Order: sequence, then structure tokens, then C-alpha cells
Amino acid sequence: MVGPSLSEDDRRRFLRKLQAGFALLVGASMGLVTLYGRAPLVVVAGAALLGTAVGGVLAWYTFPSSIADSPYESVDRGPKPGARTKQRRRETDDSRRASDGDGRVSRNRD
Repeated sequence: MVGPSLSEDDRRRFLRKLQAGFALLVGASMGLVTLYGRAPLVVVAGAALLGTAVGGVLAWYTFPSSIADSPYESVDRGPKPGARTKQRRRETDDSRRASDGDGRVSRNRD
């Protein structure tokens, strides 16, 4: 079976870069809006800094750190996807089965 292609550290690094880029995008947008509104440069810089701070909060809320966690590497998260289906298939394979005409599986009770 093939495991995840990214490590937990790689996921966290990417998430931090995504959050920082999102915050900078919001800050740049706020700065450009005030610049096109013909505000003084001090106000443009302040709006850009304040916009970056607001963007940081929005990025933290929009992209929480929990999305960097891999469901395949943690034991506390329960079984891997498809584990229950595999278990059910093993159980039905162990017992005797007969297929009906419509494709459903029924167990022989003899």
C-alpha cells in the first residue's frame, strides 16, 4: 500500500505559506484601494498594515491548522478510510455466500 506523499512537516510549512500569502493578499488589496482613493501615503501604508493583520485573522479562521494533519499518520483518528469495508468483505468471504439473480449477496443458512 502506498502512504501519503507529504510529511506532516511539509503540510504545516505549506499551510503557513498559504496563510501568509492570504494575509499579504488582503493587505495589498486594502493598500491598493486606499491608494486609488487618493489617500496620503501614510494612510495607504497604515491601511496595508491593518489589512495584513485582518488578513492574518481571516487566514487563521479560513485555513485552520487542523487541515495540515494527515488522517493516515495519526493513531488517534481511528481506522483508515476503507478499513471497515475491507473488514466486512473479509467476514462475508469467510462465510458461505450465494448470489441472487439481482446481484445481492445472501448467506446460506444450512
